Amino acid sequence: MDIGYVWDETKYQTVVKEHNVKFYEVVAAFEDPNGFEEISLVEHEDRWLWVGKTPWDRFLIVVFTDQDLPLYRIITAYDANEKWVEEYYERQR
Repeated sequence: MDIGYVWDETKYQTVVKEHNVKFYEVVAAFEDPNGFEEISLVEHEDRWLWVGKTPWDRFLIVVFTDQDLPLYRIITAYDANEKWVEEYYERQR
C-alpha cells in the first residue's frame, strides 16, 4: 500500500518556527529502514511516534495518526532526545 502524508498548514508552520523541522525531513525520517514506531494514546485517539534518522543525520520524532489510511496525518515533529537516539541504535543490535 502506498502511504501519503498530510499536515495541517497551521500546525506545520508552528513546527517549522518552533523546531525548524521541514516536511521533506519528516518524509525522509519515515523512509528510514531502521526507524521504529511506538503507540501513544492521547484523548481516546491512537497516536503513533515514529523515530527515524534523516539522510542529514538528524534524528526526528514524528507524532502522527493513521486513522485516514493510506494517509498519515502528521501532528508534530521535533528532534529526538538522547533516550530515543540510544533506543534507535539499541534496536539495530
